[in-house]
Amino acid sequence: MEKEKPIQKRTIINRQKIITAAKKLFNTKGYYQTNTKEIAKLAGVSTGSFYNYFPDKLEVFREIINDHLLENSASLLDLINALNERPEQARESMIRYIHDGMDTAYKNLVMFQDYDSLVIAYPELGTTVNAVTNEIMAALHNFCTQSPHVKRRTANPLVMSQMTFFMVQGISIFISKLPDDIDKNEYEEQLAEIAYWYLFGD
Repeated sequence: MEKEKPIQKRTIINRQKIITAAKKLFNTKGYYQTNTKEIAKLAGVSTGSFYNYFPDKLEVFREIINDHLLENSASLLDLINALNERPEQARESMIRYIHDGMDTAYKNLVMFQDYDSLVIAYPELGTTVNAVTNEIMAALHNFCTQSPHVKRRTANPLVMSQMTFFMVQGISIFISKLPDDIDKNEYEEQLAEIAYWYLFGD
């Protein structure tokens, strides 16, 4: 196996340092209030070095969003597999998935809010979102049509898969609208209970 060259290793490390720094700033100051000089300083690289790895801060933002989407997609596909293989643990699996999803949404709330306006200004940002969403919807559609454990709430499996997606995947949509005094754990459990009933309940 060919050894990784020092320059390649340094590139990987510096890119990750820039991404980590940008994510922190995007979630504290917001995308619009953050500049490349601040990102470079927090990452411990020069501003000139920043441009060796990324053409602008939008490209860093795009990579952060893409990484998040891929991780989230993998988590949801794991959930679907768990529901198929261990239906008796469906409640626990859903609560765990929703808890992790809400935790991520809370930690990245400012960045996700900026994404909503950025995708209008830069529609190409939505390309990966659409691709990942289509993959997830296809997996949910197969689950709703093929799993022997799922209750048929409607004759149209597309409706079921869309409703399931909305309940277990669309949780970040509600985060910014939740009252400050809400019991987060109770909210997660109730959301999971609704999703569980919709898929498996009598």
